Amino acid sequence: MKKIILAAIAAASLSTAVFAGDFDLNSLSVSDLKASQETILAVPAPAQPELLGMDKAPNLPSPALDMTIKLPFKSLSSRFSELPGIKMQPINSGAPILFRQGDHIAFSNVAVNYNGIEVEPTILIRPAFEGANKLSIKVMKVEANIAFGPKAAFGAELDKDGLMEMVMTNITTGMLEAMDKAFAGNKTGLKAKDVLTFTYDRKSWTLRAAVSPGFVAPLLPGLISNVTLSNFTFDETGFALSVQSGSAASIAKLPGYNLALSDGLLDNFILQFTKGTDFELHPQGKEGGLKFRADGRLELAGKIYARDAFGKPNVYFKATIFPQLIGPNTLKVVVERVEVDKAYGIGIPGFLNNWIQGKVITSIITTLTTNPAMTKVMTATKLDDKTVKIVLKNSAFLPSFAKGAVINNLKVGNGLLYLGFEL
Repeated sequence: MKKIILAAIAAASLSTAVFAGDFDLNSLSVSDLKASQETILAVPAPAQPELLGMDKAPNLPSPALDMTIKLPFKSLSSRFSELPGIKMQPINSGAPILFRQGDHIAFSNVAVNYNGIEVEPTILIRPAFEGANKLSIKVMKVEANIAFGPKAAFGAELDKDGLMEMVMTNITTGMLEAMDKAFAGNKTGLKAKDVLTFTYDRKSWTLRAAVSPGFVAPLLPGLISNVTLSNFTFDETGFALSVQSGSAASIAKLPGYNLALSDGLLDNFILQFTKGTDFELHPQGKEGGLKFRADGRLELAGKIYARDAFGKPNVYFKATIFPQLIGPNTLKVVVERVEVDKAYGIGIPGFLNNWIQGKVITSIITTLTTNPAMTKVMTATKLDDKTVKIVLKNSAFLPSFAKGAVINNLKVGNGLLYLGFEL
């Protein structure tokens, strides 16, 4: 679970979440202040009025997530033979098994062993979204050619009800076994039955699936408590599943992006994991929290009690971070500025402000590049004193549901973070 949590943080470029316990202000001493006065005053940090004047993104009224996952027919066709225990094999490995045919989906190009008879069925199905967390797949037509077996005895008498039940049972059982294997491999503690249940009506040839909305809570504790399957559609290329959480209706769709997170969602996540620490995300009477800004930057504000530093100061700060996607699964994160309002309970001179900025930025860079848990899901390389390059592993994002995911687009907007990824 730690791996998934850290992956979510890294994917959102929320390197500032390490503020909870990794501020390295403990070396603050009188000698350091003397040194900083001699050096930083001589070369003052340049002012950045363009940052100070930007409108801050308001947190959305409540946490929200909106995601659409595309399941291409080509990918699904290639994975049928990989499902454990399945009694179906592709006939032509270069041809699709699933494809659109008018208003239906065709299932063909497979050989099915049905009671010792090798059957090559062509099945037309109609998927439908039946409501929140519920969908159905109804078989509209079945044509079956017997490729091997006593054709004279079974050609006209083939039990299509039994054939369809076997096909559906094999597909659903194989899916659930594959999910269990993935969950076990990622040590999530979940079983497929905690996520998805199937029922099949033999007479109407209808397979129904129900999603358990609370399954995501153990995967991302503190981030999302439940999700809702909000739509299920298909086009020429494949199926599309839409998932929402919280006040997702307030999220605008953007072409090229299939995941959107509100800053309120991640603010709440950080808040839960910083309670009782020396980092206070929402200090009373002061600006605090996480915000996504309209200019593509992130802001994190709060208070740190540096109990081991000289004088044990309370430090009120606001950090400005600029994340950029510079390649597939590759981020450049720049800690542009850390503004310090007060330390030691009083206003501080510019040279000390600049010195504390440097210490905080160094702490962020060091944590990203050396934290053992983060190195399991990403490689971080320091480019300069304010910049880190992050390369996420394919398994860092949605590891329990796919062989890998590649993030191709990232956009920070007013209150929202958008990601575009492919499974």
